Amino acid sequence: MEFKEFFSILKSRISDGHDVPVFFRDLFSMITDVPEDEWGTPQDPATNKTKDDSLRSYAKRTIPQKFAQKIVYRLSTENFIESINSRPSDTRKLLADDFSMYDATINETDVADKLAELFVEIIRKEAGLVKKSALAQQKQHQIAVDLKSKYGQYLLNEVNHSCPFPGCGHSLTKTKDGKTIDLYEVSLIDKTKAPEISNLLALCPNCYGTYILDGDKKVIKQLIQVKKLLDGNNYSKTLIDDINLEKGIIGVLHKVKNLKQIELVEASMDPKEIKKKLDPDDNFTLYAQVNFFVSTYFIRIRNIMINMDKSGDIDYEEIQDQMKAIYRKLKKSKKSNMEIFNTISDKIHRVSLQEIAYCQIVTSYFIQSCEVFDAITK
Repeated sequence: MEFKEFFSILKSRISDGHDVPVFFRDLFSMITDVPEDEWGTPQDPATNKTKDDSLRSYAKRTIPQKFAQKIVYRLSTENFIESINSRPSDTRKLLADDFSMYDATINETDVADKLAELFVEIIRKEAGLVKKSALAQQKQHQIAVDLKSKYGQYLLNEVNHSCPFPGCGHSLTKTKDGKTIDLYEVSLIDKTKAPEISNLLALCPNCYGTYILDGDKKVIKQLIQVKKLLDGNNYSKTLIDDINLEKGIIGVLHKVKNLKQIELVEASMDPKEIKKKLDPDDNFTLYAQVNFFVSTYFIRIRNIMINMDKSGDIDYEEIQDQMKAIYRKLKKSKKSNMEIFNTISDKIHRVSLQEIAYCQIVTSYFIQSCEVFDAITK
């Protein structure tokens, strides 16, 4: 089906009287979160929006390939389906009748889902991604099912249940009617290579459906880099899995969360020692973050640690030894300072289930107290 036909039918049924440019914008806002100023379409300098004449032209012909390529990996059908299903029953029946010449099985109940699939298919086609033959699709589907059965759970955990495709980030696990459902597919990264764990990624259904049609080498390189980052992060976690953390760290985090602004202002400090461990020129973002956390929280956390150690709620020396052991393992594996900081913060997060920001605050405390990072040698 051509875009102009698809657009014309939808406009006649669900445009609510809006003209072509307004409905065009509404329609695409239902299918993608890419803002209009990133469509790559000719803009009107006065409004910074796509020229209305251009949108009228697209509606009569088709959308430009450049535009389709800009949004093809950022498609989501949920809003589109919700919009169609919110229409009166008579409207959905008329839509089903309109599209019955393209799909004889379409009906009022499934019209929203089928039109969403058709819309995505049209955008992929206009982006230059050619749909495979029925036989090729069947073969691809079977491969995906087999890979999912064999590697799915590992790959889902590897990406922390979020689609790792650059710019996506959609959750791969949904909750519906009180049940948890995993919505993902397993894709080869380099389609010319064997389906080994190092060449596989869990992707959301849309990114997967688009990527299997895409042979762009730049996209393949992007996913190879994503896999390398995931491998590095998971290796860092595995390195320190055998080092337990004092459970008392949970109590420390609770007390840190409950600190009031006045308590922090009264106990602020100038952490001059941080520059001896973190060079601002190497990674200013990490330096600035740690510097702020230490200057704001260090004195109060130190008091919390001392008091909890005296009361027997924690073994402070044990925590210090654990932090030193974690740091030594990560340093020995030649992890960067940022990787070390993030891995330790994540370890505290996994043990405590507290917000990552508070875990980063505690990690910063141990940097200042000399358990994490060595003095810089020039």
